[in-house]
Amino acid sequence: METLTLTIGEEYSGKRLDAALADILPRELPEVFAGTSRAQVQKLIAAGGVALDDELVPKSRTVKGGEEVEVELALWEELKVDRGAIQFSEDELAFDFPILYEDEWMLIGVKPAGIVVHPTPGMNEPTLVDLLRAKHFRLADTDDALKPGIVHRLDKGASGLLIVAKDTPTHFALQQLFRRREVAKFYLALTLGADISGHGEIRSYLDRNPKHRQLFRTAEEGRLAVSFFRVLESSHLLKLLLVRIITGRTHQIRVQLQSRGQFIVGDEDYSRGINRELMHFLQGERDRSYKRAWSEALPDEAKRRDLLAAIESCDGIFLHAWHLRFRHPHTGAEIALFAEPPLYFQRALDVMGWQLPQRDPRELIDVG
Repeated sequence: METLTLTIGEEYSGKRLDAALADILPRELPEVFAGTSRAQVQKLIAAGGVALDDELVPKSRTVKGGEEVEVELALWEELKVDRGAIQFSEDELAFDFPILYEDEWMLIGVKPAGIVVHPTPGMNEPTLVDLLRAKHFRLADTDDALKPGIVHRLDKGASGLLIVAKDTPTHFALQQLFRRREVAKFYLALTLGADISGHGEIRSYLDRNPKHRQLFRTAEEGRLAVSFFRVLESSHLLKLLLVRIITGRTHQIRVQLQSRGQFIVGDEDYSRGINRELMHFLQGERDRSYKRAWSEALPDEAKRRDLLAAIESCDGIFLHAWHLRFRHPHTGAEIALFAEPPLYFQRALDVMGWQLPQRDPRELIDVG
């Protein structure tokens, strides 16, 4: 049995979903859920392991009684694993974190695409935190034992600059810089999609997708997200965008660009259809773009094969944290770092005949 299906009794009407399930599950299937706490149920709901009438809902949802609930038992077993007890040797980790800056308080390196920053309950795959531990870096203690030293995150599929704190006071100070929006963060995004104006601001609210709780969407309510962008290069096939994020919401760039008709190359979570059409086109199948615009933009079949090879060699998406700039929280010195895009990203730019700007990114995106 991979899924437990049950009906919530009328006696739970008015209760929160997590509270109701914390009471129901140990009685419904004691050999699996005996001793289950409400906090554990909350993690299961947050991980997308509970559907209420075929819909993924938040833990705070109030039930009426009579709803059908489906519980993913395999996910529950994964979440029970003590992820903090899993350790990797450096030899077991087939990726690196090149350090561009290090002092006694912090280090800043380049995360490769396809690597998760920190583990979560139930995750067995190695993460950046596992690598840092295996290399015996000193990492700040944080409120979450699975996130030592982590000041901010990058999506698994994204690559680029990431700051890690070595001690708790520095971790707190860096987080305050982020909260006060005193860290300038610039990203490069290679996108598919319709024509887009030269530059602009995207201001919207983001909320979880009720059908896919690991994904997000623009909404009338939620958490405010603010980004600025400039089109660096453009063709009827691809665009190269520079994006500066003011807030740091999960999947912010991916969701907001999608709302403007721009889909990040390789991002099958938010733009599976158009990305698969691109791959079919590059593999020599029919051009399904409007008026065969892709064929016009890239008529050379050899270049199409080169672009295909670049995309296939990417373990994530074409979103790269390119530039960071902030004042050191202890010395006051300005830190300004650039991380060159990964080889696959640069190969795609070469196919298009595009180069990165040599100007200060702040001159290209002025947020006032």
